[in-house]
Order: sequence, then structure tokens, then C-alpha cells
Amino acid sequence: MAKKRNQEKSGYQDDGQIFMQRLERNLAFFKRHRPSLYKMLASMDLQRVELVVTPGKQDVDMVASGQSCYRGLAREYSVDEAQRMLEEFARKNQIFTYAPPGTKRYSQKDFASDLLRRVIEESPVTKSTFEGYRLGNFFPSVVFLGCGLGYHIEEVCRKAEIVHGIIVEREPEKFAVSLYTVDWEDIVTRFKKVGKSLSFAIGKADSDAEVKALVYSQMSRDLPFYPFFSTYYNHLADIPLAKGVIDASKDLAVLATNWSNYDNELIRLVNSAYNARAGMTYLANLGRKAIPFPMAVVGSGPSIDGRIESLKRMRDRLFVVSAGTGLKPLLAAGITPDLHMELDPSYLIYELHEDLPQEALKSIPLLAVNEINPLVSRRFKDVTYFFKSDNMLPGLVVETGELFSGCNPTVTNAAMAVGQALGFQKIYLFGTDFGFKNKAYHHARHSVWGQEGANPNRELEEKAGSANHASWTTFEVEGTDGKPIFTRNDYYTAKRSMEDFLGEVTSGSLPELEVFNCSDGALIDNAPWISADQFEKALLSVDQRVWSVQELLKTHQRELQAGVLDIPIAGVYEELKRLCAKFIRQLRAASLGGRKDLCLLANQLRLETMTVTPHAGAQAVRPEQLYCAQLTKGSLLHFLVVGLCHGMACEDHEIIDFTKTWRARFTEFLEALPAHFYAVMLSGRSVESDPWVLRTLKDKDPEFQEK
Repeated sequence: MAKKRNQEKSGYQDDGQIFMQRLERNLAFFKRHRPSLYKMLASMDLQRVELVVTPGKQDVDMVASGQSCYRGLAREYSVDEAQRMLEEFARKNQIFTYAPPGTKRYSQKDFASDLLRRVIEESPVTKSTFEGYRLGNFFPSVVFLGCGLGYHIEEVCRKAEIVHGIIVEREPEKFAVSLYTVDWEDIVTRFKKVGKSLSFAIGKADSDAEVKALVYSQMSRDLPFYPFFSTYYNHLADIPLAKGVIDASKDLAVLATNWSNYDNELIRLVNSAYNARAGMTYLANLGRKAIPFPMAVVGSGPSIDGRIESLKRMRDRLFVVSAGTGLKPLLAAGITPDLHMELDPSYLIYELHEDLPQEALKSIPLLAVNEINPLVSRRFKDVTYFFKSDNMLPGLVVETGELFSGCNPTVTNAAMAVGQALGFQKIYLFGTDFGFKNKAYHHARHSVWGQEGANPNRELEEKAGSANHASWTTFEVEGTDGKPIFTRNDYYTAKRSMEDFLGEVTSGSLPELEVFNCSDGALIDNAPWISADQFEKALLSVDQRVWSVQELLKTHQRELQAGVLDIPIAGVYEELKRLCAKFIRQLRAASLGGRKDLCLLANQLRLETMTVTPHAGAQAVRPEQLYCAQLTKGSLLHFLVVGLCHGMACEDHEIIDFTKTWRARFTEFLEALPAHFYAVMLSGRSVESDPWVLRTLKDKDPEFQEK
């Protein structure tokens, strides 16, 4: 696999045998315990990096792109560097990264949020008193930036106690060469103790964007240890790698605030169950058949106001899909879309459709995610559902190959992703601004939240969170005109998701796909911005469409038997009881004598929350297990974030009392969860009598009793 260079012939055979034996042991270990890493390493052909072994000398060197990395003293340099890092850490008392969550984050009226809010209220740590996370004689998290020959990692892991380690290397060849020099089985085995873990983020990444993408994709599972409690060890001063890791940490800290939760997932399950009981025609992802006709996805960003006339002129040369609240600006301009798409599960969507011409809705086919509120379909004549691949619920009823990827977090993401999956090769994005230049002008004027189209029901605006735009927390991103514009966490997450998805499909399976940004908001990587003139010129050669939306959809449509979800839901309830009982036992049995105990317990629960394994004696994980994990994961992680952040920020004399409170509230949540699920999903309610059907995400949980 790897190249070695010897400088002398005599004695090389003995030295070479030692390195080759270590290579073989490491490869055998990774094959057994980290098969994805093994697959990458076993097939790697080293071109830029080599190990230099000088017979008779006790040290080695690594050469990358013709340059010596260690000047022949790799072990000596790395051990000295590691020792300096440990000495510097010993002098630290605290680290300051991202502040603990406050009660405002858990303001919803549901029992999980109530318990989390009570934990925070009883915490001695507040926004004004937070002075960083206290450190003891252990590392909560170490991020090794650069693998090198691995000697520094080996040294730190031998001399320090680390709860969660992360090894990041943007040049996989360097990691491959380290297989000759250090015993990876010994390093990994040090993290086998219950509550400890080691993860790898290894991948080719040259540019800043590639480094950031590598870290974001590989390290999102490391939350909250990374980035809240991480100590960074930058080996060989790799500045681009360090910059990418820090940049990604900001995004991942935002991700931790946007996790879904049990309540959110339950609304989606309630809706799916009622939709299934009524019978569902669904759109299966059966493979692409190239469609030469272009497609337009229309959202309700403010720039649609300036682009609507251009879109109207080219209307007959496009397949137009309205995405969520993008429907009203189209209808106001006299454009009837070929297809309307909805993704939001909230009852609010049904209420918002009251503001639209009902006859027009009856003429537009609806393509809705399976989680859509069951009343929404009554507004439309022809309804087809679709299932998302990043959701475990569809696995209870349909084949995984029929699902659509890239559909989160907004309906514009979904419209673009489904369109390309069906076969559209040119897609134009309108009103997908992912931001705004003026907080008072944040949506199209004729959208339900725009200045000309605001719904007269102020309560609806409050439910959607659109009325208090002056208090939105915003930050800046680059706009299409090169100037900064404002964005929010949710808009930015949607933008990044679309960029990542487009980057993956256009560089891999669909190089012929072209997506153009016809919105005048934020820049969208992998979707070049074009002006209205450029858009119209591009469509002049397109003939008017002669086929219908029904023809497009019918070859992908499948039928689900009515009530097909009912039996799997009963299975989910049984899995939920098992999961909660297991976590309760672990919480009660755990010693919580300080920060280290808290980190070990939280990391143990994090790993079990993120990983689903087959039951004893079973060959595979059951779909009910996977969905149960999705149902609970967000709320479990929120409890871990609150417990870890507030616990690690406590003074020494405060932490014992705080962890007792946190454990009690966490246990209370787990004890109440199965009964709550049973009351909502298995008590025999009808769609007409179920208060959950009338819920938005901001409404009070109908089962919740305030204490």
C-alpha cells in the first residue's frame, strides 16, 4: 500500500520487517473494527506522501509533496510537542466556547421542554454568571488536527485521560503512512472503556470549503463534546485545517440548537398515521428518466417580487412548482403552478390555505410529504405523497429505495431534490433567498407574511414566528450582488443543506444537472446566480410544454393499503418502553461524583442514542427500533446538552447538587414517555376529535399539565 524510502541498504531488511508487521496488524484491526476506514486504506495508492526510514537510526521522517515534515526526527519532535501541549493544558482552568442553553430555548408548553426548563432554572449557572467550562485532570474532548505519523496522538493518549477523542486528517495518505509507525489498536483500545469514544474524520480536502465540509459531515455526530468542550491540538501547524474546524464548529453549535425533539416528531407521526388510514397514493423514487423541459422552483423570498414578471413571460416554457408559501405570490401574479409542494406538518398550513382562492387550489395537484397535516389534503383535488430518505418512519411501510434524499429542512429544498430525482436537468430557483436585506421586508409582498398579503389573523403570524421579525437573531452572509445580507439560523441551515446536496449530486452521480439561482438573496454554492435577462435568453429556445403533470407523476405512483401504519406503531410503543427502561437503569446506576463522571455518563448515553444495534439473538435492526431512535433522539440529546453544559460550568461546590437535579428530571422524562406515547397514538382517537391534528409546533401539548 504505502511507499517507504530507505537511504542505506545495509540493515534495512530488519527495520522494514518491523514496519511491515505493524502495517499488517493495523490493517487487520481496522478491517475488524473500523471497516469504512479499512476500505479507504486498503485501496489507497500513495502518490504524495512517503515514510523515510534510515537503517540504524531510531527515528524516521515523513515526506509530503517532496518536503520533509520532521527533518528526520518524527518521534522526537512529536513527543516533545505533545508534552508541551499537556503542560499547557495543565495550566488551564477553563475553556470558553459556546454558552449553556437558557430557559428561552425551552419555552414550549410540553412536558419535555418543561422538565428541561426546570433543570435550567435550578442551575446555578446563568447567562450573566457563565465564565466558561471548568476543567479538571481530564480532557472532555480532544480534537487532533492532523495525524502526521501518529506519535503525538499515541503520546497524549498514553499520558492523559480523554473522554472523547477526534482525529481529523485532510490528507488521507498521511493517515495511511501512520499505519507503519504507531499501534492503532493500542490507541483505539484506550477508548473502549464505558463512556469513552474515539472518532475519525479522514478525507481528502484541499480548499477551505472542502475542509469545512469534511468536518461538518464527519463530526456532527460528536455533538455536544465537539465543539462545546473541545481542546484543539494542531499538529505541524496546519492552519487551513484549523480554520475549517473552527468555522464548522460555529455551524454545528447552531445545529445543536435546532435539533428536533419528541414533540415535533410525534406531530409528524400523528399526521402520517391519519394519512395512512385514509389510504395514500405516493410518489416512489424509481430512477431518473431525463426530462429536457426546465423546471422552476418558486419560494416566497422577497426577491420574487422583482423577478415575477420575468417568470410570467417564460411561464409556458417551464414546469412551475410552488413551494409552500410561494404559492400565493404566483396566484397573485396570475400564474397557476403545475404542481404545489408542502413539507411542513403544522396545522398552520391548513389555516394559511384559507387565505387562498379555493377554486384555484382544487385545480392544482398537491405533492406533500407523508407528515403533512391530514386536513390539508382536503383543500386539493389530486394528492400524492412522498417519503424522505432521512426519516426512519417510511421504513415501517415502504422500501428504502423509493425514498427521496435532500428534502430537508425546507420545502424549497424538497422541491429541488424531488425535481432532480424525477429527471429534470435544468432547475431554476426563484424566491429561495435564504435571507433578506431588510428585516421589515423578509418575504414576498404577496406572500402570506408579506406587506401586501399578511393574513388578517394576527394569531397565525404569531404561530409561524413571523410577527416579531424585529427581534430575530440574524447574522450576515454574502449576497448575490457581493454585498452582505441578513440571514437566520433556519435559513442558513437550509442554504447549507441545498449547497451540500447539489455539490454531491453534480460532482458525482449527476454531472449533467444544472441548477441556477434566480433569487437576489444569498449566494448559493453550486447554483450560479443569473440575471432576469440571462434567464429569459436561456429559455427562448425551449418549446412550449405538451405533456401534463399527471403524465409525469403516474409512472412513479404507488398505492399504500389503508391503515398500513397501525401495527408498526404498536411495535414502536414496545420499543419505546424498552429504550426508556434501559436509560433509566443507566441513569440510576451511574456514579455522579463530579465532572468526569458526568462526561462519562453523558457520552455513554450519547453513543447509545446515536447508534441502534439489533436485539439479542437478532440478525438485524428492526424498522421499529430505527424509528423509535428517531422519535427520541432529539429530546435525549437536549437533556445531554443541558446537563453537560450547565454541569461543566458549575463551580466545584455546586456540581453535585446540580447533577442530582438533572438526573431526577431526566429520569422523570423517561418514566413519562411511554404513557404519553400511548395516550397520543394508541387510544383510538379519530381525526375529527384528535387535538393533535389542530396543533402547531408552538401550541401547548394537549396531554401536558403544568405543575
